[in-house]
Amino acid sequence: MHPDADDLGGTPTGASGSPQAPSDAKVPARPAELLCALAARRAEGAAPAAVLALRLDRFASACETLGPHRAARLRALVQARIAALLPQGAVMHWVAASDLGAVTALAAGCTDAGPIAERIAERIAADLSRPFLLDGFELFISSSIGMATDHPDVPAERSVQQAFDAMLRVVRQGGAGLARADKPAAPPTAPLLAALPEALERGELSLQLQPHANFAGARVSGYTVRLRWHSPVLGRVAPQDFLPAAETLGLAGRIGAWLLDSVLPLVRSAEALAPLQFTLLASSAQLHRPQMVDALAQAIGTGGIAAERLCIELPASAVPQDGGILDRVADLRRLGVRLALGDLDDSSGSRLALEALRPDSVSLDVRRLGHGGARGGGADLAERLHGACVMARRAGAAVCAKGVESRQQLDVVRAWGCHSVQGYLLAQPFPAAWLMQTHAAVQQRARELLAPAG
Repeated sequence: MHPDADDLGGTPTGASGSPQAPSDAKVPARPAELLCALAARRAEGAAPAAVLALRLDRFASACETLGPHRAARLRALVQARIAALLPQGAVMHWVAASDLGAVTALAAGCTDAGPIAERIAERIAADLSRPFLLDGFELFISSSIGMATDHPDVPAERSVQQAFDAMLRVVRQGGAGLARADKPAAPPTAPLLAALPEALERGELSLQLQPHANFAGARVSGYTVRLRWHSPVLGRVAPQDFLPAAETLGLAGRIGAWLLDSVLPLVRSAEALAPLQFTLLASSAQLHRPQMVDALAQAIGTGGIAAERLCIELPASAVPQDGGILDRVADLRRLGVRLALGDLDDSSGSRLALEALRPDSVSLDVRRLGHGGARGGGADLAERLHGACVMARRAGAAVCAKGVESRQQLDVVRAWGCHSVQGYLLAQPFPAAWLMQTHAAVQQRARELLAPAG
């Protein structure tokens, strides 16, 4: 779960039941009841659902003023208002003293669940804004609400995490608002530029690993290294938001050096597990820097690792026909570092990048195929991605299908001839420090998922 959600616990209640008000004791550390509710719905083959995460702004201070007995009654009033607005069959649980979670059904066959969940949340927010009358007290509270759409092929933990992440975005912006998980907002530029220079010193940057596994042998072949920034002011900041700022501030070199210093011990320790490859995501701007190649050469020379254990991945759309970049690539190849081309498609730009770089591997983003093969992209998209797979294989590159979240997608990319897969169906990203303890479990999942039938 999201680190901000570590204090989420559970004092359960159903939407139609009487509240079990949280006590003053520390509540358990996971919204387990919501996960159980999602699991039950999936087992029954129920219609799609939305997950709502609600934080009652200023609620804790109001309860402190009222005392424990009136606070319990206020929780009951709040819950009754919310329950009256949820569709029949919804479930709701207290997950912390001021936080509630709800799982609510959506109409069967619904193709765009986001707006429906948003309308439900808007009604709840409007009703909660009316004053609460309790023993002569007139209390006003607002709410911060996050929404996510659940799907049976997506891990339940991810759906719950997305809803609470969306809610926390609202809280960080002052509360009293709504946010959908499928509409992330970029942080404001000025606070981001002010906070980034000290992020390294404060230990706010971290690494996560997402495994990829080969169909051949049903084994984990390596990990993609993902850079994360968790700011106490801005919350989670996506790499696409802060890396351009790092370039602007002249911090790319420092962050790159920190990344290498953090990755090399991982690569060395992984030798005890299996012959794994670690993929670092780079931009064309980074490859314009000769220092990057020098830093890699020094790291490989002094770090005691085999160069082929490192792979640099460039997005296909960001590779210009630039002599300087091609020279950097040639330097990396001479070091023995592997090269990957990310997000390949059948466009002319991807074709030119494939011909110019001749990568060892490529990746296809199959998330847009949807969870059933027809939703989200349709046959045209599938045909284009299949064409990109064929083109890459003819060029001698291994093909990794990324963003695989359902068994339908897995069957499709296996039939295309993809060599490996990465995505939530295999495993979610996890903190790099967990590698030695987590690899065996991911490997077991790969065997169960990718082994041929029989």
